[in-house]
Amino acid sequence: MKNITKILSAALLLAFAAGAYAEDKYDQLAKDLTSAGSAVHGKKIAIIPFSYADGRAAAKDGSVISERLTIKMINMHKFEIIERSVLDKVMAELKLQASGMIDASSAQQLGKVLGVEAIITGTLVEMQAGQIEVNARLIRTETAQAIGASQVMLKKDWIGDAATAPQQPAYEQPAYQQPSYQQPAAQPVARAARPRGENEYGFVDIFMGFGSPNMAMEFENSNNNITITDYANRANNDIGIWGPAFGTGTNYRSVRFDKLTTEGMGPIAVRVGGFGNGPFGGDVEFSFEKRNMKAQTAAWLLNGASAGNVTFSTNDYATVKSFGISGDLLMRVPTKKIDPYFGIGLGMSLNSVTLPYVKGFTNSTVFSKPTEDFGIGFMLRVPVGLRIKAGANTHIVTEFRYEMNHIMFDRGAIAGESDTITLSGAKFLVGLGFTF
Repeated sequence: MKNITKILSAALLLAFAAGAYAEDKYDQLAKDLTSAGSAVHGKKIAIIPFSYADGRAAAKDGSVISERLTIKMINMHKFEIIERSVLDKVMAELKLQASGMIDASSAQQLGKVLGVEAIITGTLVEMQAGQIEVNARLIRTETAQAIGASQVMLKKDWIGDAATAPQQPAYEQPAYQQPSYQQPAAQPVARAARPRGENEYGFVDIFMGFGSPNMAMEFENSNNNITITDYANRANNDIGIWGPAFGTGTNYRSVRFDKLTTEGMGPIAVRVGGFGNGPFGGDVEFSFEKRNMKAQTAAWLLNGASAGNVTFSTNDYATVKSFGISGDLLMRVPTKKIDPYFGIGLGMSLNSVTLPYVKGFTNSTVFSKPTEDFGIGFMLRVPVGLRIKAGANTHIVTEFRYEMNHIMFDRGAIAGESDTITLSGAKFLVGLGFTF
């Protein structure tokens, strides 16, 4: 039990650590513009505070965004960035802030006075829930040609600006007034939602699983009072297991069975998830599965020591019905037709445990059979699969996974009782996915 808990804890930390990674939006702006400006690498550029596309004042918003972008680009060491104080002074002298716009002539003026090969400027669009759409452009000063662009959605986490009523920008302080760039003869920039990447999609999967996981079962009581008898005294037996040498009854602390074969069905499951434009994705899965122990002869251990073999003559000694809620962190290699993926998943299960020949307090205040208990389980799995693109919005999904469900119960709150059933093994799943 302690080892399983450690494994689950380590896997949970790994999943959360990996899930916590996401590229910073300012990093995305910096990378897109740096990539587009490969022809001017090593040259001087200026980053001008952004302005709102509808003409409202943006002293704080435009200044904060351009300042954060400046830090990112300085740390990339691809350009020489003009210091902000120098930029403010030159723009004030050229009175560029008064108009709030930079046209072809103004861009060329800045290039000559500052000695810069290109400038970065852009427009802002206020969205709902504190979001700001940033449309940035890299402009070559000599030709006033836009040679690169990037669009991101940022969370406004500072105080100030973002007024709701459009207004014409006014000249107040040169250091904070925001120019906007208009390319000669160009149409106004239309407000648009962030475009979805080529390999980005959400999905809903419905699938069926096949497999026969092993069952490990242990009855454990710290009071050493699990009674086992011979067949003649079976009425006094606690767990329906008899041996020729037990007589009227012998008490044990632990009775364990390993690698019991099972039969059953499932999982039958639905999962909802998605992938970004990169390799990472995730899902949440809801599943149902039924497993029962098959008739067999199996080895058993009493108080941790081998006790030989015991025969189960029926298929109903132990039946488990499980409803699982779990999540996967996924990594894939996107291609045009097939997305291979693998991952790690954690979750919990709600389990109905039926033991017809085992005594407990689940159905009566008298210690009697059957035991029909409820147990909480912890789930761990490692999926490896393929998403095969069968149509514009459909996938065929095949998956091979190792899965473990560790269930704890106590036969109706018996004092000192700590019983477990662990289902573990490989499963094959096939299903249909619908993308959105």
